[in-house]
Amino acid sequence: MLPTIMPFSIPPTIEKIPELASLPPSTRAAMLTAADAPGPWRLWSHNASRGVITTVILIWLGHDLVYRDLPTIGSMAIIATLLATTTFVWHFWTITRIRGRIRAGIATAAANERTPICLRCGYDCAAVDGDACPECGTRLFVSPRPSDRDA
Repeated sequence: MLPTIMPFSIPPTIEKIPELASLPPSTRAAMLTAADAPGPWRLWSHNASRGVITTVILIWLGHDLVYRDLPTIGSMAIIATLLATTTFVWHFWTITRIRGRIRAGIATAAANERTPICLRCGYDCAAVDGDACPECGTRLFVSPRPSDRDA
């Protein structure tokens, strides 16, 4: 039997990140501000514009090698595929970067204490009695950084 793979999903907006779902609205707003998180319109317009720019650069670099001898429909399909792929890659990168900042903020706020949210998988551990996340097994206590212990 093959091992099962953890489901992988990228939320369409920052508000759908699992770590934020269980936080109170005031804490959620503070975390998003600290993470420099854009709103949904800015997120998608920024990632779409970066996708267009990346696609234009890739088309310019590969024109002589790939697109010159293709019929119009074939080259349009390649361009559309490149645009969708580059936009998704930029969105994935942006969400991952902001998610990392949110997790770092949660870890900083919970130094020497138990985190209410798993920092590895985002599971809401507020109602869990144990010391580990029931979903992935990660410890729920954050140890202080070496610089914090020396102070």
